[in-house]
Amino acid sequence: MKYYVSVLMACLMLCGGASAETRARFLFIGDIMVHDQQLDAARKKDGTYDFSPSFRRVKPLFEGAFLVGNLETVFAGTGKKLRYAGFPFFNTPDVFTENLSGDLGVDLLTLANNHIFDRGASGARRTAQVLTSADIPHIGLGLDDIPSNDAILLINNGIRAAFINHTYGSNERPKSSDVHLNIISDTDIAASMARARSLSPDVIIALLHWGNEYHYQPNVHQKKAADAAFREGATLIVGTHPHVLQPVDVMVSGDNVRAVAWSLGNFVSFQRTRPRERSMILSAEFVKDDAGTRLASLGIAPLYVVAPGSKRTEVTYAGSSESLIESLDFDGLSKSQVNNLRGIGRSVNEFLGVQKVTDDYGFNILWREESPDILPKSRRKAPL
Repeated sequence: MKYYVSVLMACLMLCGGASAETRARFLFIGDIMVHDQQLDAARKKDGTYDFSPSFRRVKPLFEGAFLVGNLETVFAGTGKKLRYAGFPFFNTPDVFTENLSGDLGVDLLTLANNHIFDRGASGARRTAQVLTSADIPHIGLGLDDIPSNDAILLINNGIRAAFINHTYGSNERPKSSDVHLNIISDTDIAASMARARSLSPDVIIALLHWGNEYHYQPNVHQKKAADAAFREGATLIVGTHPHVLQPVDVMVSGDNVRAVAWSLGNFVSFQRTRPRERSMILSAEFVKDDAGTRLASLGIAPLYVVAPGSKRTEVTYAGSSESLIESLDFDGLSKSQVNNLRGIGRSVNEFLGVQKVTDDYGFNILWREESPDILPKSRRKAPL
């Protein structure tokens, strides 16, 4: 359960009883975008919007989970020449927050990305305000009492996780003295990591928006930024921006385990080429005991964005885990479409180099501490 430590566990820790082991699982999804076609499909006859059909097929995957995603749109409102729109200057109805919280159950959204200033500094400010009003934590902007290069601490089942968020830059660069974007640099990452450490976390997770769009491998700038975050104490780095999948690397040195997921791909969008329609949910499980907190396992669930109509998109599970398939909705998809999903899932798994086993949640295992020497090894050059 999120943000909760049981009475029994607290007693064991405070009363000096048997050593208590705490486990917490975090899920991560990629770019959350709303293109013009998605806006058209979500608009109802009365002028209101409903985006829930996009998530109905995968909603059970996130129930009760701790979820982090990258919000690659803004909530700038309408009026004064402002209207809802997709690429290249995103602006999404506020009601989308109901889908983010109700359908997906997000616990943290990243705002440090190249589209946060699509509607200027005022649009970025309003986006943060809308999310705050919807009780959705967010990170990536320096704003009012939130300083630049800040960190946020969230608690998942007793494990204190500090998050930082930076981007390579933004498409628009408005002049503003009160809205600041967290940028990737050695100095800025060090400042964020120092703030993260000051929160006394059990683990630090860096969320970085970086890389070359539509490239399947990390570039030299990603590697340099990852080195900076690891050097300052990050255990896990999760990347977004390329809009396609990139590998997951795990580094094991004795008891020290670190990992970087270079790019999670598009979670939802209307980018209609196969590499951009494929993504994953990354699962990271941490264990806390008397020895400290460590990364215990990594897993993935392959996803595919289907387009059953000319405009609507639906995020769909593409794996072959029977336990997950039984719990999900595939109604309305033909047998050939379902078979195509399984093939897509296989190609994603081969690209990421998953093991031939699943975890207790039905996710394909990338790495686990029971077999630390078995590392993810891609069997494909691209997730095609």
